[in-house]
Amino acid sequence: MSETSLDADASDQGLAPVTIGLAELDPIADVEAKVTKNRSKVGSVRPSALLYTSGVGATVDLPHLSVMPHGLDAWRRYYDRRAGGADVIVEPRLLDLVQAYLGDQVTQLRKAPWAPEAPGGFGDEAIDLGIPARIFPQWLRCTGCNLLAPVSHPIFEFKNVLKYRPDQATFVHKDCKGWSPGTSKSKTRKGREQAAVPARYLIACINGHLDEFPYAAWVHRGGSCPNAKVPQLRMREWKSNLGPDVQIICLSCDARRGMLEATGPKAADKLPRCRGRHPHLDAFYQCDQPGKLMMLGAANQWFASTVGLLALPREEVATVADLLPILQSLPPEVLAAATGKDALAGFRGWAGSVTQSDLFGNATDDVLWEAIQALKGAGAPPPTAAASTDPTDILIPEWLVLTDEEKYTKHSGAADFRAVRRNVPASLKPVVREVVAVEKLKKVNAFLGFTRIDALDRIEDSRSRVAPLGRDGRPTWVPATEDRGEGFFMQFDEAAVVAWEERILDLDIWETYRRAHELNFKRRTSKTADSIDPDSRFPAPRYWALHTLSHLLIREAAMSSGYGSASLTERIYAWREDGERPAAAGLLISTTASDSEGTLGGLVDLSRPERLGPLVHDAVRRGGRCSSDPVCSHRRPRGKEDFLHGAACHFCLFVSETSCERINRFLDRRMLLDLLVDPDIATPSLLQPILGA
Repeated sequence: MSETSLDADASDQGLAPVTIGLAELDPIADVEAKVTKNRSKVGSVRPSALLYTSGVGATVDLPHLSVMPHGLDAWRRYYDRRAGGADVIVEPRLLDLVQAYLGDQVTQLRKAPWAPEAPGGFGDEAIDLGIPARIFPQWLRCTGCNLLAPVSHPIFEFKNVLKYRPDQATFVHKDCKGWSPGTSKSKTRKGREQAAVPARYLIACINGHLDEFPYAAWVHRGGSCPNAKVPQLRMREWKSNLGPDVQIICLSCDARRGMLEATGPKAADKLPRCRGRHPHLDAFYQCDQPGKLMMLGAANQWFASTVGLLALPREEVATVADLLPILQSLPPEVLAAATGKDALAGFRGWAGSVTQSDLFGNATDDVLWEAIQALKGAGAPPPTAAASTDPTDILIPEWLVLTDEEKYTKHSGAADFRAVRRNVPASLKPVVREVVAVEKLKKVNAFLGFTRIDALDRIEDSRSRVAPLGRDGRPTWVPATEDRGEGFFMQFDEAAVVAWEERILDLDIWETYRRAHELNFKRRTSKTADSIDPDSRFPAPRYWALHTLSHLLIREAAMSSGYGSASLTERIYAWREDGERPAAAGLLISTTASDSEGTLGGLVDLSRPERLGPLVHDAVRRGGRCSSDPVCSHRRPRGKEDFLHGAACHFCLFVSETSCERINRFLDRRMLLDLLVDPDIATPSLLQPILGA
């Protein structure tokens, strides 16, 4: 990657880059020009991983190297070369939500440009390349002699010539002679190839920037080598009682410096200031933050910012604003078929089959024609209010459909939604009001950006702290996925929940949880979130109880549904009445898959009364015991402790992070079950009316 020098005076504040790379990332041109024998493909990830673990700006660990998926600017040429262009996901409610975060210029939700396989192997590499990525970090260490140099150094060679084994892509030190290249013995030693691996130290900042560690400047304490313009560096590591002792050594002048100096309370005075680098954009931006040492692959190096919701059929008549995003996703030949109002009947069928949307059937001819004219520039669509980004407001439409039998029955003929009411098992009727088998559902997810060091829920000024997906920070589309599956929904009796909740709110143990949450929030939240009231982020007691039950059901359902617990996910609808917002108490356990056919029905079958009753009672029975009791059953935050759970641990309640929406926080078996505990932490049980059933 070629870079221009930094020039702070020539830049503007904000999202405008100070400088950008001189060479564009274009593996397609290399393949077509046949300038190298190496293949372009170096690995693969699942579409969902691009949103949650290995997306734009993340470092993806491959068997022999590390790469970073590039920003959306570099994806365009891959879409342009495909017949039909990009695959677009049509979901107006999700698009409205993305626009509320990123701006009205976002008009599409696109699937990633996946790389299809031809019979017998890979397809045409010049067309079927997937996500563009660059080598990062670009400093490598030879595993034979520990030589440290940039990837562009002539001693390193890239090898990826096996068409069907992209996992073998690697960098090698071509003529490595081992640890002692200067000795007389090494002069006669025959050099051999040794693998080169990524050097693991990086520099990051709270504004989402990530940069190479300045090894040459570090070992020379901010200066330059007196004996060589391009010094020869080595990274050596010894074991010690304090952990690995890593030293950077300059072979040109024998300067040495340990990496332990880059850690600890005094490290901030020794590390460089952030240069504002976004390697996924090949650009530098203004930044005034101090640099922080970051290890390659560290858990806080990349936090995805995503939004997701259930795709539900619309109840009301579609408007012009609803139709415009879908019309924009249509191929030109489909849109050209709408020559006038008299041609709309055929256009509806064609457009509906292409987009798999029922909106065209919910729109009148006048509204549909007005939307088509607005798209062609003959009219302007009416302005619409920005969608709310409050997590509860996102869940309300789903709650209103799943709790209204008339609504979900009416819409069960849709392509991606079908729900059926089930009888409530007699043993659960004291607390459970309704059970719904969701035989078909679709979940849509969109990627907004990412943060570093702090997760998104730990910062307040999220728009300025989320790293951009494109160089100008105003993308016109974002990556998205759609997953189809099944699940079952349980609605709890509001009167029973309210009566139980009022008893909880007056207990000392609830005040203990509230103080622990406040302490946790203030310790782990960025300084930019000082204005947030921690209590506004503290869920009500009903959330704790239903969240706990959800985990018990996931662990129990994994034994009889045919799906592993990591494949099951929860969606908790639990909030108290607040003004015009109705109260909610319910949970949805679901499983989804990216396959167009969805899942196999094992989870829906558990919603039958003869199976749901035993499922809940077995889950409750298992939850009443923990191999860590009485330590677990009596657990509570004390003093300066700030963990956000009570009677919960890996043995009894915790599930994988793919299943839990709150990363195993806000859990307590005492709120759900009648545990034998000390009186000062005893809690009324929400399920007390059914525990003896």
